[in-house]
Amino acid sequence: MAKKNAYREYLKQEFTDLIDTLELSSLQKRFMKSRWLDQLLWLESRAERTSKWSNRLRLMTIIGGVMVPGLVSLNFNDSQLGKSIGWATFGLSQVVAISAAVEEYFRFSDKRTQYRQTAESLKSEMWKFAQLTGSYQDYGDHAQAYSIFASQVENYLQEDLQAFIELAQKNANAEQQPQESLDKKPLAASEAKVAASPTPPPPTRPVSLEKPPKPASDNGKTTPSGSSIDLPNSGKKS
Repeated sequence: MAKKNAYREYLKQEFTDLIDTLELSSLQKRFMKSRWLDQLLWLESRAERTSKWSNRLRLMTIIGGVMVPGLVSLNFNDSQLGKSIGWATFGLSQVVAISAAVEEYFRFSDKRTQYRQTAESLKSEMWKFAQLTGSYQDYGDHAQAYSIFASQVENYLQEDLQAFIELAQKNANAEQQPQESLDKKPLAASEAKVAASPTPPPPTRPVSLEKPPKPASDNGKTTPSGSSIDLPNSGKKS
């Protein structure tokens, strides 16, 4: 920690002396120290902090993830030792799960990358401005190029802010997705139950058990309407 603080102190002293040597007004130098240098030192401290937490959590996850399968595969005849190893395995597995969850929730690795990228961009822009190179090579002195430098610094800071807003939105969406899936589960189960239930057969007309009346016939044919037609007894002798 002392070395890291010493590095930030070195940067502060080095860039303060550099700003004082530039051909700028006292107000412009004050703006550079209170805006550019202050943001650079803050980004450096945040990059160091997130890097430390990211490395710790990742190492815990990796080492624990390697040790847990080895402990599970051990067999001991001593029941007391076996119980101790079992509890140790359980505790280590919980540490691995918690460290992975914390890293995923706070996204230390993503934040470290973003902090470092913005800090290095500010450093690079300052060196170009101090030496009047790159986009500043067409300006005769630092006073003429100061407005461009200030605009570039603000662009980097706005991009950094926008990146963190997008990261926060991703975290919020990731938190909402499990809740939405839980809310949809009962509805999906009920729909599946209804879909799986057999479709009831269509209603049928009741069948009458009464016998239909016999059509009247008297030596004749029955017409479709039920009436009979008398035929001559041609086949009978008188």
